[in-house]
Amino acid sequence: MAGILSAGYVARPGEDIFPTTGPHLDVRVKKGGKYIDPTTWRSGLQNLVIGEGKTPLFKQGKDGFTPSFPITSGFGPRTAPVAGASTFHRGVDFGVPGGTPLYWKGAGAFKPGAGLGTIQTPEGYEIELLHTKGGKAGSLAMDQAMMQPAVAAQPQAQNQQQMVGTQPINVVIDLVEDEPDKQTITPQQMLKNYIDERFNNMRRSTVSPFALAQSFLNTKPVNYFG
Repeated sequence: MAGILSAGYVARPGEDIFPTTGPHLDVRVKKGGKYIDPTTWRSGLQNLVIGEGKTPLFKQGKDGFTPSFPITSGFGPRTAPVAGASTFHRGVDFGVPGGTPLYWKGAGAFKPGAGLGTIQTPEGYEIELLHTKGGKAGSLAMDQAMMQPAVAAQPQAQNQQQMVGTQPINVVIDLVEDEPDKQTITPQQMLKNYIDERFNNMRRSTVSPFALAQSFLNTKPVNYFG
């Protein structure tokens, strides 16, 4: 799957280095160096996808964004659920089972750490995933994240078959950029340019229109743009 980063997995029992009541995912979000309530940035956290099925942490529906997993502890003041836990929760806890893989879908950078992983986004958000383990440092730029597996980010050669009259004409077309304004020329425009140029060259000759047409229809495949 293109445009996705592995962000480790939810720590299993015995793997968590932080005080905990059991396996779960603690998501914390910073903006400008300050922690904010993650539920105020639900549109961004839909890019945090959970499990092999890649379920978004927040799903968008007709009623807005809703969590895909139960929230077990919200953002803000709380009674410490276990000795050593905070009394002001800087994140939101979700009931995600231990061993569940985590992914970030889209542009950003992931860095693993002790007991947590961190995701940096191009918009300036920092996402901390606590009570997690594993993952591999990596990053995706915006253009990489948008790239589809079947589309190469470089010129390709394609065989385009067009009909002139009742005769097919095969033209090998290179998908190149049009200097100087760097706009991509479509295969249809390339073929039109090719036909126009051949016609203009032929009509200046002394050959009859019928002979011109017959010669054109009998043209073998050419690589005009190579």
